[in-house]
Amino acid sequence: MCNKVQDEELVGCIVGAVMQLKENRSEDVRQLLAGYAAVEIHAEDEQSRLVITMEAASSKAVLRLTESIQNLDGVLSVTPVYQHDEAYKNEQQSKHEAESGGWKWR
Repeated sequence: MCNKVQDEELVGCIVGAVMQLKENRSEDVRQLLAGYAAVEIHAEDEQSRLVITMEAASSKAVLRLTESIQNLDGVLSVTPVYQHDEAYKNEQQSKHEAESGGWKWR
């Protein structure tokens, strides 16, 4: 695994969000969301709201995904309510951190 990434962070990111949809657009938006492999719909209510999760390799990538979903026709808002980031570390980096007591020198 490469340690150096210029534009992206080395994290895995999962975001839970609530979407507010335009009235009577739920089925259209559901079909559009089906085109995103990294998006899963978990719940829907009668007030045109969806509960979704989004997964991406980095927090920047999940932000781009959120913006893309926000711009779908029929979507009023996408409100993140939960985010989990997990750093991907290679074996050499983990060994160095263990030897240095967890300190990172810049």
